[in-house]
Amino acid sequence: MEVVPIIKTEALGKSFSKGSKSNNGIHNVNMEIKEGEFTIIMGSSGSGKSTLLYVLSGLDRPSSGQIFLNNTPIHKLDENTMTLFRRNHVGFVFQDHNLISELSLKENILIVGYLSKQDRRVVQTRAAMLMKELEIETLADRLPSQVSGGERQRCAIARALINNPKILMADEPTGSLNSSASEKVLSCFKAVHNEGQTILMVTHDPKSACYGDRVLFIKDGQVMEAFTFGTQNDLEERHEALLQWLRSLGW
Repeated sequence: MEVVPIIKTEALGKSFSKGSKSNNGIHNVNMEIKEGEFTIIMGSSGSGKSTLLYVLSGLDRPSSGQIFLNNTPIHKLDENTMTLFRRNHVGFVFQDHNLISELSLKENILIVGYLSKQDRRVVQTRAAMLMKELEIETLADRLPSQVSGGERQRCAIARALINNPKILMADEPTGSLNSSASEKVLSCFKAVHNEGQTILMVTHDPKSACYGDRVLFIKDGQVMEAFTFGTQNDLEERHEALLQWLRSLGW
């Protein structure tokens, strides 16, 4: 049975104007993300990887081309419809977590579920389950300022998953964390992926990329190459295989 792509783009572009000059953040991107995949986007600083993620998520608008997310042409949606669509279909984890400082970890998760107008008891049950799975249930009543960076980021993952999104997107989710906290966050991503969650993650770190199934390499705003991991289960083996491929691309 053919796997239907959860995301498909056709000649996708995003340009930014500065004075009289136009800068292409991404251009002519044709790609597919299959349902159930854990896909990584890599590239050097300024290559356009975060721009691509924001456009794919609907947080930013393309300048040209088409994006189909769960078969919906999101490039055609107006702002209000896009907001509702994104709330119901896309979970997004930012590098700097973006939690509301005045709310507890539990409240940060619940508020997103309540916005979707689900039954409150269903939202509360799912929030409790996610906090337990991500090992932050004992921190539920603490404020973001009262927990570590890794714990804040695990809360952000729970918040992104509360509405059962079709796809979870993450922009450098371990970029500001130490190695120990990064491993815990990445293990959380791997665990939810093993449960069937589709994930698209931007990272500059090859070790973080090894948690995925496939790596897309972006350069000068275009997806240039793709790398699929083999049967290696050991992270060190995956890391070495990925490094060899990246070096062949001039990394």
